[in-house]
Amino acid sequence: MKRILFYTDTTQIGGAELQMFLLAKFLNKELITPIIACSADTKLDSWCLKFAEENIHVIRMNVKHKHDPNHYKILKKIITENGIDILHAHVWNPASCRYAFMQNIPLIITEHDPFKLNPIKNIFKKIALKKTKKIVTVSQENAKLIKKLYPDQKNKVSVIHNGLDLTWWNSQLLRFTEEDLEDIKVHTFEAHKDTLIITTIAELHPRKGIKYLIAAMPKIIEKYPNVKLIIIGEGEDKERLEKLTENLKINNCVKFLGRRKEIAKLLKASNIFVLPSIREAFGMVNLEAMYTPLPIVASKVGGIPEIIEDGKTGILVPKEDTMELRIALEKLIKNPELRNKMANAGKERLQKEFSAKKMAEKYEKIYKNIN
Repeated sequence: MKRILFYTDTTQIGGAELQMFLLAKFLNKELITPIIACSADTKLDSWCLKFAEENIHVIRMNVKHKHDPNHYKILKKIITENGIDILHAHVWNPASCRYAFMQNIPLIITEHDPFKLNPIKNIFKKIALKKTKKIVTVSQENAKLIKKLYPDQKNKVSVIHNGLDLTWWNSQLLRFTEEDLEDIKVHTFEAHKDTLIITTIAELHPRKGIKYLIAAMPKIIEKYPNVKLIIIGEGEDKERLEKLTENLKINNCVKFLGRRKEIAKLLKASNIFVLPSIREAFGMVNLEAMYTPLPIVASKVGGIPEIIEDGKTGILVPKEDTMELRIALEKLIKNPELRNKMANAGKERLQKEFSAKKMAEKYEKIYKNIN
């Protein structure tokens, strides 16, 4: 049995941290013992509790921030005292987890969101990557980027797509009723029970391209007045996006919900999902929409085309293109049969290709081959 130490230096819970949890949860515990090393920052408490509920050992590190040199000596002590065979660093930012590269132990990294660093940081990154046994990316597009930036390491690169916990999602929607649907539409979305709901879920940041979606809505609403846009998420762009909605005079047809926990039910009460990102490493939220199931309109960027089959499970559009976004949405709005066909095809593809269990099995093969 191999003992794998999952390490992160983040103090924030995001998509990379969710995938760390799902990987640890779904690994075959007869072959692998996962152990987690992370900051003692209280912002990670709820995340760490999830590991504990799965009987996965978590070691909290008394460090002040990601640059704290104490990461190095604490990590070294954890590796020695726990008989760790492989260190698996989850690189949430291409400049993160620097102290993992200084350890004298087989190292795997998962690059969750790679991008080009400034010249000085890039020099250190090139040196650090020489220490790795394997570099995993979450999409083919990200793999191409890593190989382009660090061609000397291209033979180490493998792609393992992120996965969804299908059992958990099923449990969230198992008892979803018509009454639940109507309640969400009327009281949460502030719409009529027969309103067609377009939903997006994203951090409200310029790179998510939400302004292009809002800009597409006036002509859609003019043509199809029984449509409402639901925006779920918070972020630095929220005030500007709300102002844009006011300026376009579509306040009554756009609802900002902020951060919400009941995502599965909110998606279930929707009709179309949209992710108009300008940059996207993978686009995990698309998998969540596919499970619901919903047809998807999304930008053709990053790992998204590896999830969505254009014309089969959704419609891909160029980034920052309001007109193409509007045309794609109108195509789905006026064709319920096409919506159902794409939604069902998407769920079938998800179950076959993007389960957390499948993701874990692929990592197990990598762990097995590293000594």
